[in-house]
Amino acid sequence: MRLAWETGAATVGPATMLVELKCNNCGSQLKPEDISPHLSAARCHHCNALFALPIAAGGRTIARPEVALPRGMTVEERMDGLVITRRWMGAKAWFLLFFALFWNGFMIVWNTIALSQGIWMMAAFGLLHTGIGLFLIYSVLALFLNSTTVKVTYDAVETRSGPLPWKGNKTLPKHDIEQFYCTEKVQRSKNGSTVTYNVEAVLKGNRRETLVQGITHHDQALYIEQQLERHLGLRDASVDGEYGR
Repeated sequence: MRLAWETGAATVGPATMLVELKCNNCGSQLKPEDISPHLSAARCHHCNALFALPIAAGGRTIARPEVALPRGMTVEERMDGLVITRRWMGAKAWFLLFFALFWNGFMIVWNTIALSQGIWMMAAFGLLHTGIGLFLIYSVLALFLNSTTVKVTYDAVETRSGPLPWKGNKTLPKHDIEQFYCTEKVQRSKNGSTVTYNVEAVLKGNRRETLVQGITHHDQALYIEQQLERHLGLRDASVDGEYGR
């Protein structure tokens, strides 16, 4: 059954946006009498499961599929709040490891020749590339060792990465948060393009803040958004420019 939603009322027929509504528990198609638009909830006639309906901007409902716990992530409900941990380790770490070994091996040979033969211009030219090599080594170590933790405390949502220091730590006051959403970032170069995903927050006054950045898998970003909204009791509303809508 295709249900049309307008300003919180359910009707059957033409509408600006039509969506298929199914039970989150058993997958049965919902009937109009299963829906409570005023409560933004539904009770399945087949399994009797009760669940909230995702509401998008303008009062229209958009059913969004459940995101299962992705690989490389853990989630824990604690007495003091929610903790989501994402490990950085992935295929990119191994590629960057071999590239860093090749780069730094080449620079060792370069600098050895330059210094042993007293070619100071050659040695000076190699300083910049040696610095790049050292940054590559640090980045590889971070990919193998680091993880990002998103924690909901009594009064804030915090993001921390470590154990190696890295940019992107953020603390957002919980009472300022109105919505979470994900964005896709594409970086193009002559060697191709890379795609990463960010988890963003909409704060009071329509201010935007990036909570987590540089996520390499879209399901990890969507999962973080999903769990934060559930824990904080936020409705999943559509945001202009978000990924996955």
